[in-house]
Parts: sequence; C-alpha cells; structure tokens
Amino acid sequence: MKSIYVMLLAILVVLPACNRNDRDRVRAASPEKATTDQMKQERDDYVKSVDAKLAEFDQKFDGLDARAGAMAGPAKADFKDAIDGLRDQRKAVSKKLDDLKSVSIESWMALKGEVDAAMAGLEHSYEQVSAAHERVPAAAPSNQRHPTY
Repeated sequence: MKSIYVMLLAILVVLPACNRNDRDRVRAASPEKATTDQMKQERDDYVKSVDAKLAEFDQKFDGLDARAGAMAGPAKADFKDAIDGLRDQRKAVSKKLDDLKSVSIESWMALKGEVDAAMAGLEHSYEQVSAAHERVPAAAPSNQRHPTY
C-alpha cells in the first residue's frame, strides 16, 4: 500500500512538470515568431519605399532626357552621358536592393546601410547633373530670324 502512495505521488509530481514545459516552449516561441514577423514586415516596407524612390528617379531621368532633347551639340552629348551615368548608378542601387531581399530576415539590416548610402549617392548625383545642365540654353529654333542691327 505504501508503494501505491509513492507511485501516485511520483505521477502527480511528474505530470504537472511535463505540462509546464510544453506551455513554456509555446510561450517562448510566440514572441520569437512575432519578432520575426515584425522584422519581415519592416524589410518589406523598406523595400517598397526604396522601389518607390527608384520609380521616382526613373521619372526624373525621363525629364532630364526631355531637357537633353531640346539641346544641341556637345552640351547635348555631355548631358546624355551624364544621364546614362545616373541610370547606371540607379541599376547599382537596384542590385543592392535585390541583395537585401535575398538575405535572411535576421541579417537584412546589415545591408540596409549600403542601400541607404547608394540611394543618397544617387540623389546627390542627380542634383549635381540637374543643376549643372539647368543653365545650358536650349538650341534656338532654326526657323527663327535673328535680328540684324
């Protein structure tokens, strides 16, 4: 009879201990999953933001192309070359963004700085090219008469 009480006591001690561990593991996994989901959402939001900025740059480059179309001679060629350089720089930013998309959720922040720096460089280059060619006069229409004095 004493051994039955000992076995019953052992079962009562072991059974709650087993259940407690399962609940603790579930509780521990839940915050970890929430953190991973949050990091994934942050990365997705960041990628969308950078994609939108790159689309804006595409439109800005199209505007520069239109300005270059109104030019003539060496100024036009120089401006076109500068625009091509901006497009190459944009492709480099896009490649860095693709690299960021391909890394694990836990390590994407390490590449975020590189993408940010590349975007800042692109913005700076765009401002320089736009400002440098802003004052370049467009070619005069060939059908206009020049005044004679």
